[in-house]
Amino acid sequence: MAYRLTEPEVIERGPYCVVGVYATIEGDNEDPAWGAASTGYYSRAGEVRNRIGDAVLGFLYRPHRDDLSIPEATRACFVGVEVADFSQAPEGMATTRFSGGKFVTVQSSGDTEMDAAMGVGEAVATLEAWAKQHGFDEGDSCFCFSHEGRPKPPYVEHVQMKIEARNA
Repeated sequence: MAYRLTEPEVIERGPYCVVGVYATIEGDNEDPAWGAASTGYYSRAGEVRNRIGDAVLGFLYRPHRDDLSIPEATRACFVGVEVADFSQAPEGMATTRFSGGKFVTVQSSGDTEMDAAMGVGEAVATLEAWAKQHGFDEGDSCFCFSHEGRPKPPYVEHVQMKIEARNA
């Protein structure tokens, strides 16, 4: 195992507005969709004008949530950035919103980008188990992000899951 995970930590933050590119998943293999979403986003990143910070987010996405003309069963990989609002969203780029509130977060770090990325799946599983153990349900978002402007190595992927109090 070439990655290291931190202990889960609870944070609070406001809502996210996200602009980016998504690619639909065909079958069970997400890799082509992650590649297409990443390439699509980075080819247009310079068009995003009201970006907040230097984090690039990646998450599994249900496009139907924001566009009812897309079949509800469609799954996608989304790569994008947080923006102040959608008023300057470039034509043809996707937009979505995450509600604010409590999140539980873990960091996966490694000496290479691939090392850090390999820990994301275990980080998500860790957060799901942590939420269950501590009386929470998963909220409306679970995503990872890395900071473009941070010196590397180490490479760090931050994984955050929205948590809601479990209904008794």
